[in-house]
Amino acid sequence: MRISAMLRRRGAIPAVLCMLLAASPVVAADEAPAAGEEGLVRVDVKNVDVVYRRPGVKWAGYTKVFIAPVSVSFSRSWDPHDYGAFGLRATDVDRMRSDLAALVHGTFAKVLGEGGYQVVEAAGEGVLQVEPDIVNLYVNAPDPLEPGRSRTYVLNTGEMTLALELRDSVTGTLLARARDRRRGTEYPWLTIANRVVNRAEAERALTGWAKQLRRNLDAARAGP
Repeated sequence: MRISAMLRRRGAIPAVLCMLLAASPVVAADEAPAAGEEGLVRVDVKNVDVVYRRPGVKWAGYTKVFIAPVSVSFSRSWDPHDYGAFGLRATDVDRMRSDLAALVHGTFAKVLGEGGYQVVEAAGEGVLQVEPDIVNLYVNAPDPLEPGRSRTYVLNTGEMTLALELRDSVTGTLLARARDRRRGTEYPWLTIANRVVNRAEAERALTGWAKQLRRNLDAARAGP
C-alpha cells in the first residue's frame, strides 16, 4: 500500500462530490466588483466578503426562484498534473466540475425550497433568477475513481469562492452580486481525505451559503 502525504499551505474548504471542497471569507481588491457597476451600490453583509445591491428593488414581489445552471472553474494555481504518478485525467477534472455543479444546484434548490420559495424550472413573473457559480476552486486531495490503495493525508481539503448573482428572470436585470471565499476545516494533524470527506465538506459550506442567502432574501422581502 502506497501512502502519500500532501501538505498544502493554502487554506481550504470543501471539495467536489467526487473529490471536492469548499470555503470562508477574504476577497482581494482586484477580485471585487467595482463600485457603481450596473447601478449597484456596495452594502455590508455580515460574514460575506463583498455584496452589491441595486437600490429600490421590490424584493417582496419575488416568491419563486429559478436556479440557473452552475459554472465551476478552478484556481489558476491548481494543476491537475500535481496529483498521482501521472496526474489527473481530463475526464477526472470534468467529473469534479460537473459533480460540484450538481451539488451546488441541488443544495441551493433544497435550502430555498425549505424556506418557502417555490423552485421553478423557467423564467416568469415573480421569479428570481439565482446564479450561484463557483470560482477559484482548489482541491488539495482529488480522489479519482480508479483502483488502487493509495491514501492521501491533508491538513485541510481546499477552498473555493462563491460568485453569486441575482437577476430578474424576465428582464435579466442584475439585482445583486456577492462574492465570498471559504476555506476548509483546518485539522490539527494530518487527516486522510477521500471522496466521502470531500463531499461532506462541500455540502457543509454550500448549505451555509444557501441558508445565508435565504435569510437575506427573507429580510429584504420583509422590508426595512
